[in-house]
Amino acid sequence: MTPRTPAALRAASLMLLPLALAACSSGTDSAAGSVSTKPAATTSPATASPAAKAARLLTGDKLRAVLLRGDVLPKGYRANADATRDSGLELAPESEDGAPGACGALEQTGWIRIAGIESAAFAQGDFLNPKREEFSQEVDTFRGAGAQTVMTRIQQAFTRCAHFTDSDSGAPVPVKVKSGPIAGSNGQSIKAVLTSDHWEGGTTLIATRVGNSVITTFYAVQSADLGAAGVAFTEKIAKNLTIAQR
Repeated sequence: MTPRTPAALRAASLMLLPLALAACSSGTDSAAGSVSTKPAATTSPATASPAAKAARLLTGDKLRAVLLRGDVLPKGYRANADATRDSGLELAPESEDGAPGACGALEQTGWIRIAGIESAAFAQGDFLNPKREEFSQEVDTFRGAGAQTVMTRIQQAFTRCAHFTDSDSGAPVPVKVKSGPIAGSNGQSIKAVLTSDHWEGGTTLIATRVGNSVITTFYAVQSADLGAAGVAFTEKIAKNLTIAQR
C-alpha cells in the first residue's frame, strides 16, 4: 500500500485559505493559525440560542489564540508555515451561500469548504512530522445561523461521500468515509474516518460547533489508529474557543 500522506500534502498546498479574508499572521499562544469567530456565550457545543446569533464576531487575530500549540501534539510535529493563516483584523461582509464542494475536498486540510458557506473570519494552523503525517486545525466564525447550517451540510457531505474516487494522483483511488456523531456532544460534534485499500493508515476529520463558530480538524497518519487522537485535540480547541467567546 502507498502512504496516506501525499493526499495530506495536497491538502496543505491546495487549501491554505479557508472561507474568509486572506491575511497572514504568525501563531501566538495557542497555535499555528488564527481564526475569527462569531462567539456565542455558550459553555459547550450546544444548540444555538438567540443570544448566540447576536453575539459579536471574533476576528482572525483573536481566534488564532484558541488553536493548539505544537507542544500539545506528539513528539516530532513542527509548524508548517505554508499552511498557517488567519483573516487578521477584518471581517468578511455577508455573502451568499455557495454550492457544496466535491467529495475530494474531504482530503484537503481546508475541507470545511465542502459546506459551501463563507465565514466572516477564520484561523488555520498546520503541523507535519518527519514521516509527513499531518495535523491541521481551523476555526471559522459565521454570521447569523451560518454555523448551524455548516454543520448540517458537513453531515450531508459525509453521507453523500461515503464512497468516492480520488483521481488527483493520476490513478483512480477508491475512498471510504465512515461517519457519525461524537458521543456526548449533543449532536454538535461529528466525525468521519477516511480510508482506502491504496493507503497506509487514514485520516480522521472532526467538525465541532461552538456557538457561532465551527472547528474543523484533519489528522492524516500512516498508523493503524487512523488519526483517532484528532477527537481529543478538537475537544481542547473547543474549550479554548468557549472561553474566548465569553
